[in-house]
Amino acid sequence: MMKSVIIVWLSGVVWLSTVLYAGGNVSPPSKKEVIKDTIVVHGMVLHGKVMDLGSERLSFKLDYAEGINHIKYSDIESITTRYNYHISYKRIDIEGRVIAIEDSKYLKVIDSDGHQRTIKIADIDNFIMSIRDDDSFENRVRNKFPYNKGRIDIGFEIENGNSQKNKIDILMNTRYKRAESEVLFYLDYAYETTQTEDMDEVLNKDELTSFLTYKYHVTNNDFYFGTIAAEYDKPRHIDALYVPSVGYGYRFKFDKSKWLEPSLGVGYATVAYTDDEYEKKRFSVASINLFGKYQMEDLPLVKTLITDGFILYYPSLEDFEKEWIMRANLNFTVPLFDFFSVKLAFDFINDSNPDPEVGNNKTTTKLLFGLDF
Repeated sequence: MMKSVIIVWLSGVVWLSTVLYAGGNVSPPSKKEVIKDTIVVHGMVLHGKVMDLGSERLSFKLDYAEGINHIKYSDIESITTRYNYHISYKRIDIEGRVIAIEDSKYLKVIDSDGHQRTIKIADIDNFIMSIRDDDSFENRVRNKFPYNKGRIDIGFEIENGNSQKNKIDILMNTRYKRAESEVLFYLDYAYETTQTEDMDEVLNKDELTSFLTYKYHVTNNDFYFGTIAAEYDKPRHIDALYVPSVGYGYRFKFDKSKWLEPSLGVGYATVAYTDDEYEKKRFSVASINLFGKYQMEDLPLVKTLITDGFILYYPSLEDFEKEWIMRANLNFTVPLFDFFSVKLAFDFINDSNPDPEVGNNKTTTKLLFGLDF
């Protein structure tokens, strides 16, 4: 009898527990749900947050590890985001969540109005977390200026002793990209002085090279451009140099981060010198340019090595052997963190400088440390 009562009592407890706890509606939810993005890579489920969409890889911050992982799109089997993102592509701005990836080239997104969109990754200009999920000052600024990106590299040297030496190098690149329109700005500034006990301060460097370029992309690869190059170089007696030019260019893509971009056009050069002995020059030029980038991943000593550079060549249309201007740059960059890198830069100058003591050629090697913004 007692045994039967115990069995009935236990059955009642089990039944009551089932009624109270089945379904999950009775247990109160947590005050704040933990939001996570989820991706599946080779069968491995990863939780965290999407930080950026690169040309070849997605940057993903894991919940349970420090640092950011850069994952090839071809390795991603699926992706769903619980965070909302501000996505810009083809002059369209939306906020929404990613629900899938297709053929390693397309994202399926549900926007804030509930509409599903298929977006080509190559067409995405910006991918930034919405201020609804991150209202920090930094993220508000990024959402306010979503089309602007850039980096600044700085190198300096200070020497005290029998001689005093002060040297600074600043290299800056900025880019505004929205659909067909793209604006690029490049600036390279160097200043150096030396002084000894027996000699007054000597100016070794005071030079600035810059160019501002507007591109109108007819397609993803071909474009029309307008550029104005400007510079001065006091030790080489160049007081001011200007070369506005227009033309057409095409980008040959071997991969998303491996490309060559030649362009051809015409322009007009004006060169003024600090020494009154030399007259100001004005001459029509051809504009022959080449830009390129080659990025290597998973190397033995470094994870990523980025090689990039440019050649700007302006030969005179009247006599290219008598008057010409050439500027070139080659960089080797190793990212150390997501926003910090070290760069070895080579600059080449060749032009028809009238001072025989200055000469036509100049080469500079610099070691710089850079920040992305």
